This record gives sequence, structure tokens and C-alpha cells, in this order.
Amino acid sequence: MQWSKSDPWRSLSVDGRLGSVWPTLARMLYCCARLLSLTLALALSLSSLLLHAQAGTMQQLSVPSPALGHPLEVSIYVPNGPVPTDGWPVLYLLHGVDGSARDWSTLGDIQSTLDRLVQTGRIRPILVVMPDTGNSWYVNSAKVGGPGNYEDAILLDLPRAIEGRFAPNCRRETRAIAGISMGGFGALRLAFKRPDRYVAVASLSGALWQNIPESSMLDGGWKGASALYFQRIDAATVVSGLDLPPPGTYFAGAFGSPFKAASFNRANVFTVLGQQISAGTTLPAIYLAVGDHDSDNLWRGSIALYDTLKADHLKVELRIFDGDHSWSFWKPRIEDMLEFVDASFVTRPAGSLVASRPVEAPPIVGTAVSAK
Repeated sequence: MQWSKSDPWRSLSVDGRLGSVWPTLARMLYCCARLLSLTLALALSLSSLLLHAQAGTMQQLSVPSPALGHPLEVSIYVPNGPVPTDGWPVLYLLHGVDGSARDWSTLGDIQSTLDRLVQTGRIRPILVVMPDTGNSWYVNSAKVGGPGNYEDAILLDLPRAIEGRFAPNCRRETRAIAGISMGGFGALRLAFKRPDRYVAVASLSGALWQNIPESSMLDGGWKGASALYFQRIDAATVVSGLDLPPPGTYFAGAFGSPFKAASFNRANVFTVLGQQISAGTTLPAIYLAVGDHDSDNLWRGSIALYDTLKADHLKVELRIFDGDHSWSFWKPRIEDMLEFVDASFVTRPAGSLVASRPVEAPPIVGTAVSAK
């Protein structure tokens, strides 16, 4: 065997016969590359089909609500596949002021986020319920001429309809509630008022303020804080004062028209929490997140609530991130919140529960919207 003198890289003499080596190698490499390319394309195609098959669906429903006297509009995310024996865990998501149930999808991209976290194993499949509640502040306000009895609608009517149909075995250990801004106020308030119903609660930029001192009330009303929040003791020492709410007109009649400071105090998150702490009640797992540049200064309320809980050595998770009071802040925080909630769920061992029939639930009107 000897190399050709004319082109040792292209020609090889074997027993006197010249053979072309490089073209043969090139063809072999080309065929290998094509095979690898086709294999990768097939793998990606199968992966895409698998992920699409695992995607959940969004449904828009109309739920009867005796508490309100009219139907409650709801968006829900339903995981793909049959309902597990133990039922899906359930998360209620509450929107903010001037928002709606659809905000979680249109602004928060909740469906894609849930699909991705479930598909990658970061959370278990979960039923997510997003009611449309107006500027109700999630309190009962029919008697004072407010938006309506939304506390009863969320605590009673909504679970009766949704869980009766989709999660008949739901219990405290598999139920959580969360919200943004006004929804953070509502989620915390409802979870503290009924800690027997929720295993976890999360607030993203919760609209939280401490109680209004009686000495600051004007004929029972409230025109907003007059004292400075920060107080300088000396050149090296600054302390914070009470974190008080904006003027009463901000609350859209939920606490009376005109606004009644005493009604706000009675319904406030801090009041309900204080009552449960005094009673020694076991509270849900608590997650608070807020932006350090929140344009409404709502980091103050989250810090005040954190301090209130820590003063009694109660567990709470507080996260302060870079960001303002907007969906550009909340959207990435949804993932952290979902992982916190998922870690709080307590599921029964396989085989410990016989699947129950759905309870008699009120009729629901609505349509399913397939995942893209």
C-alpha cells in the first residue's frame, strides 16, 4: 500500500490500484449527519407531541352564587388526564383592583406556566380556580351597600360548585389560596378567617395596611394618613411608624359608603390574624412576596405582617424582589408561589382512599378552551 504522489489525501494505491479515500469518507460523514439530524428531529417532534398531550385546558364557567344573588364568572385551569383517586389539589387565585379572572391568563400567562411546571415535574397537576369578583375586597358588604357578599361566595358557593364537580375529595391538606394586590388582602384574610380550610396562603404585593387608630378617625371616616411613615429618632436612627391605608374612597364601598374606618378595622387582615393568634389556632403556611420599588409602597404592609407573625414566633416566608406593582413583577413570581403551594400540599398514600362520586353540585354553565 502506498500513497499516490499526485494527491496523497485523495488517492491511495492498493495492490497497484488507485482508490479515492476522501470522497468516500465525506459520503459516510454526510450520511451520519443526515441520520443524526433525522433522529433529533424525530425526538423533538415526539417531545412536542408529548408536551402538548400533557397540557391542561382553560375553561370559562358561570357558577351559581346564592350569596351574591347572581352567577359568579370563573376561569379554571384543568389538568390533563383522568382525575386521580385522591383528587386534584385545588388553588384559588384572586385578582387585584380593577382586574378580572382572565388577568391570570392574559397578563400572567398562567396556563403556559402551569403546563411547563407540571411537565417538568416541578409541581404536581393542580386545579386552579380564578373567580371574577370586581372591586369587592373579598368581604361581605351587601348590608353596607357595597359590591356584595363576596366572602361567602368565595368560601361557600365557589367550592361547592367547583370542587363538587372537579375535586370531590378536596380537603384542607389539598386546598390553598393566593392573590395579587387586593387579591393578596383577600387571600390572607380568608385563610386567616378559615384556617381549617386552607393548608397554604400566598400574597403577591398584597394590599395590606394596619388598623386605623380611633384617634385618627374623623366622624368614623378616614381621609388617609397624615403622619409620616418614617420617623427619625436621631441622625443615625430611623424607625417606621404605622402603615395606614389610603383614603376611604379607594375601597369602592366595600367598607361602607361613606367609608367606615371601624368596618375596615373589623374586617382587616391584621385583626383576623390577631384573633387567631390569641386563640392559638394553627395557621396555614404563609408566603409573602413584594417588590422593593412598589409604587404603592405595599412593601410596608408585607413587612408589618411579617413582623406581626415573627413576634409570636410563627412561620412565614417573606421575599422582597426587585420590581414595581405590575404584572412584569408578578408574572415571574407566580412560579415561586406555585412551588411553595405545591410543597405545602399533603397527599394521602396511594391506595388509602377509595374514589368518591362527585357530590351534588349546582349546575355550571361554561366552555372549555383548548390549550394552544
